[in-house]
Amino acid sequence: MKKTFLVILFLTFLITSTTMAHSPKNVVAQFDLENHILSVEVTHTVGGVSTSHYIKELTVSHNGKEVIVQQTVKQLDDTQTFLYFMPAVEAGDEIEVLAVCNLSGQKNIKFIVEDKE
Repeated sequence: MKKTFLVILFLTFLITSTTMAHSPKNVVAQFDLENHILSVEVTHTVGGVSTSHYIKELTVSHNGKEVIVQQTVKQLDDTQTFLYFMPAVEAGDEIEVLAVCNLSGQKNIKFIVEDKE
């Protein structure tokens, strides 16, 4: 009986924690060609500061090659902004950003850098 209770308790905890985990809600990125700055805004609702549920990794690829991997251990707010200096990026290049939740899920965005002139 005690063993059955522990199994049920464990399964309940597992199901609850899995349903609370979710992918990032939104990833928005833009590239400033004049200053060579990539700005990435990730929305991942966790209810404020969290060290148990957060964006654990942000990966940036330039023309299909992974060039930046940033790992984190905490989320400070439901929306976070990341800035990266990328001097090699030119108009027409492809940028891909992947945001990964530490519990479950990921979201990416891919775009072509455009010259605003």
